[in-house]
Amino acid sequence: MRDPHGAGGALARACLILAAIALPLGIWLPMLEAQRLVFFHESYSLFDVAQSLLDGRSYLLAGTVIVFSMIFPVAKLFALIWLHVASSARVSKRALYWIEMLGKWTMMDVLIAALFVFTIGRGGLSSLGEQPGVWFFTFAALMLMLASGRIAAAHKKLAE
Repeated sequence: MRDPHGAGGALARACLILAAIALPLGIWLPMLEAQRLVFFHESYSLFDVAQSLLDGRSYLLAGTVIVFSMIFPVAKLFALIWLHVASSARVSKRALYWIEMLGKWTMMDVLIAALFVFTIGRGGLSSLGEQPGVWFFTFAALMLMLASGRIAAAHKKLAE
């Protein structure tokens, strides 16, 4: 029997709504603040990092950040929304397979590695601190993981 709140229930729906709010904030708000000496502070969002890497002609690293930390999470969000509202008859095992694969490639360690390479490459840092963007991005990733698990489990259960 289909849940009236969609595949995965009300918890999955709440997670998707929260992720849809937090993900854009995680991409656009500053994630890191770099302090040089005592007086100079610079904050960087994920978007700023990608733009700076493109400006610095680090195309491979910029592409990695853009694809794995921006495009894949947004694609996963839209795919999960579709899976949440779609009837199980319309959802194939292949679709569930791809949503699980997409989830494995939206790894935050790619983001973190890129951010550290970016900030260390800027040179002369005396301190590095997190900003709200990293928390929104992390929260969105966790909400997508939880929603993905609930939705996939609901579709697999209905397929049996």
